[in-house]
Amino acid sequence: MKYRSVSLELFSRDLREWLKDRRRLKSLELLVSHGDKVFQVVDELLNITRASMKANASEIDMSYRRQDQMERDADFLRRKMMDEIAKSELSSDMKKYFMELSREVDMIADYAHGAGRILTFLPLKDLDPEIKEKIEQMCIKTRECALNLRDALTAMLSIEYNRATSLSDREEGEKVVDRLYTEARKLLLSDKCAGLDARMVIFLSEFLEEIEDTCDRCEDSIDHFRILLVEITKPM
Repeated sequence: MKYRSVSLELFSRDLREWLKDRRRLKSLELLVSHGDKVFQVVDELLNITRASMKANASEIDMSYRRQDQMERDADFLRRKMMDEIAKSELSSDMKKYFMELSREVDMIADYAHGAGRILTFLPLKDLDPEIKEKIEQMCIKTRECALNLRDALTAMLSIEYNRATSLSDREEGEKVVDRLYTEARKLLLSDKCAGLDARMVIFLSEFLEEIEDTCDRCEDSIDHFRILLVEITKPM
């Protein structure tokens, strides 16, 4: 316990020292803001999905418009962060870690937005209840993964080492989504979906893949987050 306490003190000291530089702090703040906006894009996907299952056309349209603007805002924050990093005196390696993490986080929004776009013309209301449940749970678990990433980034900025590392170690959400994805695709080939138009099956399959890819990008982002966390807290 004493060793752990000393390690935490060193972490806090090293990170506080690192954040004394204004551009470093600004870069990290923008990274956190970007992660929050990306989470909002994923959160809105769940809203669009539920609206589609209720055949609420007006809510689908409004929700997708919100998601579209959130995705644009996320792109803006990423470009702003890139500019800040380029002007900073960070090492070339550190710049690379920031940019790689930012790219992975941005791809979460890209895939979630792609899934939302499909729902603007793909109705979910008349699907078998079992596959609808799989879809909703995939969106819920993917949202949890995006929230986990956002909270891990926030914890790093707040110099909460225990919380940052604990959040970055959570991987069960991605495994659950993988399982649900496989189960949902099997249902598409079952008798329960035998009456579906072939075009509907194609777009449903694409929709499921977009959700699964969104969750995969969350996992990849966490991997890059761990690298950045280690590099930032190295003794100066």
